[in-house]
Amino acid sequence: MGVGRGSRRAERFVAALRRRPVIPAVRGPEGALERALSGDHAAIFILGGDLFRALGLVSGRGRRPVVCVNVDTVGGIAADQSGVRFLAGRVEGIISTHRHIIELGRSAGLITIQRLFAIDSGAVDRGLKLIRRAAPDCVEILPGLAYPEIADEYRRALSQPALAGGLVRDARTLRAILAAGATAVSTSDPSLWGELDSAPGTR
Repeated sequence: MGVGRGSRRAERFVAALRRRPVIPAVRGPEGALERALSGDHAAIFILGGDLFRALGLVSGRGRRPVVCVNVDTVGGIAADQSGVRFLAGRVEGIISTHRHIIELGRSAGLITIQRLFAIDSGAVDRGLKLIRRAAPDCVEILPGLAYPEIADEYRRALSQPALAGGLVRDARTLRAILAAGATAVSTSDPSLWGELDSAPGTR
């Protein structure tokens, strides 16, 4: 299954990530989100903090990056149908580990990113099977450090663009993940947010 069953929004999202593959990941305070919103990024991931305060900052911006909210971890909203409906029209995408949330997000017209925790071989195998059923637009591998180790297996199993995040603390690691074939890397380290204007090589 390719990007979002032909979703034009998802296709534009992935194309923008290929041009600017570093994604600011913010958990609060609001200063981090304000800084991310002011940058020339393809996307921002909101992973925690008070959702309503974050949405207040997001809604006050005209031109801004695509905003994706992790509905499993952010405060102030339930990871259910009502929560997904609330986010539709306020942000562009959702992030979750749960198949039913991804399916709800897809039905609501949101960009969907399903997380896969690559903590061991069993977790990777189970995650790949769940993702095939959910058919998200993109998959985020955590921790990002693991992506080069499972990149070949991932490409054999899935066609969705792979993102990577977690434990990305320096430019060398970031570049190695992209060189291994990831479309983009999310990081909470502001010093890396402006590291790359375009990904190395062709993916």
